[in-house]
Formats: sequence, C-alpha cells, structure tokens
Amino acid sequence: MHHLVEVAVTDDIDVVAAEMWALGAVGIEERDQSLTVAFADHTRALLVAERFRAEVNTVADTEGLDEWRSHAIAYRAGPFRIRPPWIESGEGLDLVVDAGHAFGSGSHPSTRLALELVAEEIKPGDRLLDAGSGSAILSIGAALLGATAVAVDIDPAAESVSSTNAEANGVSERVEFRLGLVDLAAGTYDLAVANVTIDIHEAIAPAFNRLVATPRLIVAGLLAGPQEQRCADAYERTIGGRASEGEWVALLLEP
Repeated sequence: MHHLVEVAVTDDIDVVAAEMWALGAVGIEERDQSLTVAFADHTRALLVAERFRAEVNTVADTEGLDEWRSHAIAYRAGPFRIRPPWIESGEGLDLVVDAGHAFGSGSHPSTRLALELVAEEIKPGDRLLDAGSGSAILSIGAALLGATAVAVDIDPAAESVSSTNAEANGVSERVEFRLGLVDLAAGTYDLAVANVTIDIHEAIAPAFNRLVATPRLIVAGLLAGPQEQRCADAYERTIGGRASEGEWVALLLEP
C-alpha cells in the first residue's frame, strides 16, 4: 500500500519537493501549487500530513502514482534528449527513461545538471559510481558515452526500474545495480556522482570519504548559496566547476 498526502505549497515548489524526497517519498506528482506525495511508510506520511494540515489517503501500490505519465515531455541535458518510452525519439543522443516510482525522470533541474556535468567529465572506458541512483539515468547516460557504472540506491523500487531502463537503452551489461548504502560502493572510480539533498550529502560523506577513491566527484541536489560550500566541506574537497538552473546547482568537486 501507499499513503498519499496532498501538500499545499506557498513557497518554492521545487524546494518543497526536494524536502519530500529527503523525507522518504516514493513518488511525487506536481499540480499547480500543490504536490501529491506518496510514502510507503505510514508514520512518515502522518508526520508530513500533520505539518501541512493535510489528510493521509491510503491506496493500492500503483494507484495515484502514475498520472504524471500523461504530462511527461522530453528534456534536453547536455548531449542527451531524455524521453519516456511512449514519446518518439528526436534530435540528440536518445536516453529513454521510465522513472516509475523512483526519482530521476529528467524533469527535475538537479537531474539535468548532474547529467550535463557527467557528459562533460566522463570518457569512454571510465568507471562511474552513481550514489543514490534512483532511475539510474546518470549511470545510463555515462554508459551511452562508453563508460561502465555502478548504481547504488537504498530504494527497492530503484532496482527494477534501473534494470528496465538499462535494457531499454541497450546498456544492461555496462550498468551494475547494488541495493543498499554507500558502503556497497567501496572501490576506485574515475568519476562519481551523487544527486541527493544536502542533508543526505552530509550524512553519506563520511562513509564516502573513507571507502570511495575518485579524483572527481559531481554533486547535485543543492540550492545555490551556503549549501555549495557545506557540500564541498562535507566531502573534504574544493569546487572545481559549477552548473546551475534557476536556484539549483551542481558542482564538480576535486581533491
């Protein structure tokens, strides 16, 4: 079952949506100035409902989470044209993504910014770590450019979504999914990317710094301003590059 909360938004809707993902949302549908947020955990749904003075509506697993499909469009990010499978291909490097109930359809600026930087930094033969991979869109993008990728996420929904998307893009052999924490990503990589909110960056950074060796790290899911330096400090790195869209920022961090 899923537990839906209708959140009325008076502030920046992207900021509130990012907060909902950080609180454990498994699906979000945007409607004007409101969000329908789905939680697998009833307690978390109740906490959000109490905060926003809303009600919790419990539904079957797929009900109420897939209406976004009728509004889906294609997006551009670097060399890629990101599209769901029911939209025809067009100009640009085709990247087919059906996010299902995982994060990463290409609709959010943080995803596009991360993908743009990955495209700039990745080289054929490189090994990429995609921490908090969601739909595996970043791993698949790297694989389409000739790299291999290890995609790691704690969301069980991400496993089947990642597999389906990798197969749809013909890169199944180049993308390995691991279900669990960043500890499962221990190793050496040519490039790593993490598209999560600042609180999650700060939470995973100690394990990342201890277990992952990489000369270049792309971080996204950040708001312009103090979060940029907070994130760089958490990973004990310096800012070597920056991309932005509206108030959202992605950074290239170097040793």
